[in-house]
This record gives sequence, structure tokens and C-alpha cells, in this order.
Amino acid sequence: MILVTGGTGYIGSHTVVELQNIGKEVVILDNLWNSKREVVDYIESITKKRPIFVEGDICDEKALDKLFSSYPIESVIHFAGLKAVGESVEKPLWYYTNNLVGTLTLLGVMKKHGCKKIVFSSSATVYGTSDAVPYVETLPTSATNPYGTTKVMQEKMLEDIAAADKDFAVALL
Repeated sequence: MILVTGGTGYIGSHTVVELQNIGKEVVILDNLWNSKREVVDYIESITKKRPIFVEGDICDEKALDKLFSSYPIESVIHFAGLKAVGESVEKPLWYYTNNLVGTLTLLGVMKKHGCKKIVFSSSATVYGTSDAVPYVETLPTSATNPYGTTKVMQEKMLEDIAAADKDFAVALL
């Protein structure tokens, strides 16, 4: 079973549709801050299968632990996070807390439950003001705003975890 955090958001919901269309079992975790519960109905109308939906937050360790205890989650596709550059400049503490603490909490619960596969939805903003187009993964990362900084830091956390545990598989989008 695949956990899709932020699975009722735009990219998350499209990912859930594709996963279900190839026969994967999916559970969505979303706090609905930037999406609507009705998206689950739309996914069902497209795929003819209703995904499991859990309303919850990646910063809530108890809720995550309950989710991982309730379902046989083998991998995670992590889309949950705040994502507006301008808002991140106005509310940096909120962005650092949600995006960094949320990802750390998710990773801790994954480790506790033996789940060692994650795909992380990053952002082109991790390349800062680089003029090298098209961007390639070997470019150095940097950031010009709190949102971008959280993405750079999340990538680094995931890289460090994968380096320390060779069984931990990470893909950065």
C-alpha cells in the first residue's frame, strides 16, 4: 500500500488517479488546508475505486502512528506541505514548522514502522537564481525564500537518511 501525503491536492490527486489506474492500493493523508474532501469523490469517479482517505496532518505523530498501524504502508509519496513563496516570506515560522517538522515527524514514524521508501515532491526553487536552463539534478541547490529553504533542507534530510541507512530508498522530484 502506498501512502500519498497531500493526496487531495492538485499533483497528489493526479498521482493517486495514476496509481489506482495501475492497480495500486492507496491511502491518502491530507489536512485539507489547500484542497477539498470532494476530490476523493472525483478520484473515485475517474478510477471507479475509492481511495482510502484519512484527514490528518503530517505534524501529528500520534495520527501518523495510528495510520501506519492501521494500514500496511510500504512506501510514501510525500506531497504534503505549504507551497506559496510570498506567504512563506510573510509567515516563515509557519513554513519551517509545517514543512520541516512535518517531514521529520513523517520520517520518524516511517522508521518506527519499517517503511523505508519515499518519493519527495521538491521544487525547482531549490536551484535558487540559477540561469542554467534546463535545470539538472547536479546543479547546486540554494534558496531565495523560506519556502525554497524548506525544500532544500528537506532534500538534505532525506539524502542524509539514505546515506546513513542503505535500505532507505529516496527519490527527489
